[in-house]
Amino acid sequence: PNPYNTVSEMMQRNSLPFLLLIAAVSLGAMSMRESQSASVKLERITNDKLTAGEVVELTDEEINSFLHYEYAEEMPDGVRGVRVKFDKDIGVVTGTADFSKLSASSSGASRFLLMMLRGERPFEARVRYVATNGEARVDVESFKVSGREMKGMILDWAVNTYVAPNMEGFELGRPTPLGHNLDSVRLDRGVATLTAAD
Repeated sequence: PNPYNTVSEMMQRNSLPFLLLIAAVSLGAMSMRESQSASVKLERITNDKLTAGEVVELTDEEINSFLHYEYAEEMPDGVRGVRVKFDKDIGVVTGTADFSKLSASSSGASRFLLMMLRGERPFEARVRYVATNGEARVDVESFKVSGREMKGMILDWAVNTYVAPNMEGFELGRPTPLGHNLDSVRLDRGVATLTAAD
């Protein structure tokens, strides 16, 4: 016999597992196994262990699991819940940040902008990433805070203050050597494909 009088009652009493399932499907499941897979691949790359012409794929799920399980403590103070989504030549980075806890210059303009951005706020950075022939170029296409897109001088300030300092080894808007004997990195929907030089 059905212990619930109606379908509505059943859904209400069992809503939490159902909502967790929907969240996992919509956000992309994260797991320790995916994190460990990403860690092994990243260690081989950073330790220059790739063989000539070797191809390595990193999925959204692997990167996001790695960020959640193994890299969370390395995040700057005030930044949490960072997730990455790959598309054709595009990386979209989302998360939550308390910009007042992040380093910034002490100019009057910076203090004013920090007052506007104090407290935890969701952010989204859309970055164009193209890497071929041993060089990569990174361009920030948009940067949103609390759903509002930053433009002009405010965008420049935000990029130079919060994005550029965390792009270790890269100079925004200019070709930069990939290093680690990598020839190319291609971003497609859901996956980054890294290819070692021959």
